[in-house]
Amino acid sequence: MLSPITRTQSRDDAAAILGADNAPYTVINDSPGFVVQRMLATIVNIGTNIAQRGIASVDDIDDAVRIGLGYPAGPLALGDRLGPHRVMQVLEGLQRVTGDPRYRPSHWLRRRAQLGENLITREAARH
Repeated sequence: MLSPITRTQSRDDAAAILGADNAPYTVINDSPGFVVQRMLATIVNIGTNIAQRGIASVDDIDDAVRIGLGYPAGPLALGDRLGPHRVMQVLEGLQRVTGDPRYRPSHWLRRRAQLGENLITREAARH
């Protein structure tokens, strides 16, 4: 991630080191949070909002995203892999830095993170 004061030579040196073994890398501009963390936390939060509102069951939310969008796992399963507390911390940090309300963690996510609970039930985890 480039900062506003990153020199071109420093960027090029880092790219040479990171690409030395042909491992893929991406250069992004300065922003709060990394791209993948930001996207995954937002997707998980949307899933928890849907569960909180009772629009669909946890299983149905995960199945809809997995089957309908071709994701490897649903948003609540992804949230459990990342850890509900970590997802909440990412969202809170993004909201604090950006002031954007879209990053406000859902109450459902916040409560489960505070209680140390998973986002999916044991029954849903078996599928």
